[in-house]
Amino acid sequence: MSRDQYRSSGSSAITRRKLLSTGAMGVATATTVAALGAPAAAQDTATDVIAQSSPEPTGEFTGQCAFITGGARGIGYACAEELARAGANIVLYDIAGNIDAVNYPMATEQDLATAKSNIEALGVKCIAIKGDVRDSTKLKESVARTVREFGRLDILVVNAGVTQVGVLDEFPDEEVQTVIDINLIGAVKTTQAALPIMRRQNAGRIVMISSILGRLGNENFSVYSSTKWGLIGFAKSTALAMAKHNVTCNSVCPGWVRTKLADNDYMLNAVSPENPNFEAVSEAAAASYHPLPMGAYEPVDVARVVKMFCGQTTATVTGEVFDISQGQNARFNA
Repeated sequence: MSRDQYRSSGSSAITRRKLLSTGAMGVATATTVAALGAPAAAQDTATDVIAQSSPEPTGEFTGQCAFITGGARGIGYACAEELARAGANIVLYDIAGNIDAVNYPMATEQDLATAKSNIEALGVKCIAIKGDVRDSTKLKESVARTVREFGRLDILVVNAGVTQVGVLDEFPDEEVQTVIDINLIGAVKTTQAALPIMRRQNAGRIVMISSILGRLGNENFSVYSSTKWGLIGFAKSTALAMAKHNVTCNSVCPGWVRTKLADNDYMLNAVSPENPNFEAVSEAAAASYHPLPMGAYEPVDVARVVKMFCGQTTATVTGEVFDISQGQNARFNA
């Protein structure tokens, strides 16, 4: 941009800042609001009972829509619940089935159905989609459905991920490719599906779930760690590419969290063969390398930070990496 162009962009920059400060909520048009509709007046006693059990949602994200991958359980579901409690309508996108090259059970169709029911019980709308983040066509169709039904896409949580643990040269090719394809390429495909909508809206929030292992190496999680490092680079690049469209993109790096990715026989037998118990591993972590005297976070602890990056307080924050790692980042170089 030339110096003259930069000067002439001053007023538009102010406008962009105002748009950012209002969040993605600020892009709703009268047409969109009409499309979403308002609750109809109670017609009879039965309708009154339904209205009482599912009150009209209120909160910072009322009327907005969040699309969350890996949303059937764990951190993804916790993010959905936190955003729903603050009024957001939710799209849960999850493979909801096992993968041959992943050595522990994935979420099930029942998990996805239960997640949908629980979110709707909070008084918001929820779409549950059984889909794979490696499938660009399915992702694009799902985003299109989201916009058809909710009129908008305000928040994207890129969360779907898998892991493997062990000696690098013993990993089968298929396992290595699966971790890369889901954790990194899947994140790229998910983001590609959402960006045209956010660009057209001129607003949006993207949060990518990396890992503390995206900030340091680990001999037992070499491929997983590399994908999470790559995800941080992708998040920063997305932040740069989308800043002019009032879209923010930040990455969150959790440490040890109580999820099925960590709490399963495959993982626990690998990291603690003498005592493959989640609580024992958490206690050992607290005693040996967690600066804070604690074991595992709960998924909601991560979800609250994700929610922060979707809200008003971080409206002009983008390209950041936020560690939720029991204080381990205090050992990093500045």
